Amino acid sequence: MSDYLFIQSQDPFTEVRTEHQFVLAGQLYDAGHNVRLLLVQNGVTPAHKGARSVHFDKLLKWGVPVLADNFSLKQRQILEKDLKENIASSSLDTVIDALLDGEKVIWN
Repeated sequence: MSDYLFIQSQDPFTEVRTEHQFVLAGQLYDAGHNVRLLLVQNGVTPAHKGARSVHFDKLLKWGVPVLADNFSLKQRQILEKDLKENIASSSLDTVIDALLDGEKVIWN
């Protein structure tokens, strides 16, 4: 069993590749791997309560831990209270910690 940190910087509503990354994260999670998702830059857009992204919402429903970069949220004027349930704000220190802990980090 491996540990994965997926970093999503693309908006899934304008970049098709993001849905593929969400599917891959879901497949790894379903196979028993430890998977986390960090949303940065425009990748924070599906975290907003009103946003609908089929594969992203499945990850939340399955219980995949999702973090949203607090700087990216602030730049886009998204408040923590406006995030979907089960999404926590975080800093980019998460990436450094993951690398130091030997997690496989996949950035899109």
